[in-house]
Amino acid sequence: MVTIPASFNIGENVEFEPIKDENGVISLLPIRHNIYRADSNYDLRKAMEKENIGDNDTPVGREDVWND
Repeated sequence: MVTIPASFNIGENVEFEPIKDENGVISLLPIRHNIYRADSNYDLRKAMEKENIGDNDTPVGREDVWND
């Protein structure tokens, strides 16, 4: 267990993954959960079509949930 200062404003029960690099530096990276895996029956493409939200098929960052 690692104590984190309250001034960092991190909520309760937030999960982190510890990483130790080749220089011995330890970093705590927040664990990010794929919200679309919570309900395996949820069809994001169908929901986008229903809400008339366009999809340009060109991811610009880490939002490519189709190939996660």
